Amino acid sequence: MNNLKSIAARSMATKLIAANLVVYLLVLVASLVNFLMASPFDIEGTVIEYLSVPASLSKLATLFWTPFTYMFLHTSFWHILGNMLWLYFLGVVFLSVFDGRRMLAVYILGGLSGALFYVAAYNLFPAFESALPVSSALGASAAVSAIVIAVCVYKPHEKLYFFGILPIELKWLGILYVLFDLFQIVGNNPGGHISHLGGAAFGAAFALCLKNGKDITQWFCSLTDSLVSWFGNTSSPKRPKMKVSYTNKGQNVEYTEVTTVSDEEFNRRKHDENEKIDRILEKISKSGYDNLTKEEKEFLFRASRK
Repeated sequence: MNNLKSIAARSMATKLIAANLVVYLLVLVASLVNFLMASPFDIEGTVIEYLSVPASLSKLATLFWTPFTYMFLHTSFWHILGNMLWLYFLGVVFLSVFDGRRMLAVYILGGLSGALFYVAAYNLFPAFESALPVSSALGASAAVSAIVIAVCVYKPHEKLYFFGILPIELKWLGILYVLFDLFQIVGNNPGGHISHLGGAAFGAAFALCLKNGKDITQWFCSLTDSLVSWFGNTSSPKRPKMKVSYTNKGQNVEYTEVTTVSDEEFNRRKHDENEKIDRILEKISKSGYDNLTKEEKEFLFRASRK
């Protein structure tokens, strides 16, 4: 079961990485076309301008989609490499605790939080007044920061082994991660580090609220479930079959009853099942398999056979 969860983690992380790579390749192709065609029109610059989030509120009003697109945009190989490594390895840790829907939600909402912090800081603090008209932010760092800090706050005593040998508790990793960005604000890329802190703030809020029984990403997960359901099957709802057996006058008779379950209901049930599996696995890690109830053991056995 742990192997299945690890595969699921890699799957969602891979999808997000793929999205970032596609946009990165788009920028590279635009740069190549500019060079080969000696075009007076800056294709690469236009792509970057229309995908990165501007600090200026007047520009943001006309580029209103950029708080979403900027979190997939990179122009430097080392920038995208660093972000994708953090996303992959900490994404696997994240999915050992949460599910793929929450990973996507924390990535997107953390990225939006980073954009909010960035735009707010540049419009509020006098230090950025001269740079405000020409500044813009790009990169997945804020979204990735949300994932990193979420798991660090939710599982502070969990140990991560760097290179397989150097153990560090996630709480210390999270503290170092945030402190680095905090003190780098006075450096060459203040806007970038402010956006990282915005993503980190959302990740921490998500984890703390979840510990108190409130999932602040649930509305986003429900929205994506509805979109997947609508695009995935617009003609008819899912109709899983249920086989029932009974005895009539000494003879076994079987018939099949068809029940109608909507995609949204199916996704909700699947989510609830994953939540229950998570709780059982956490109980095993704390007190061992033998301390499970009979019902929990039977549920885990049935889930493993699916």
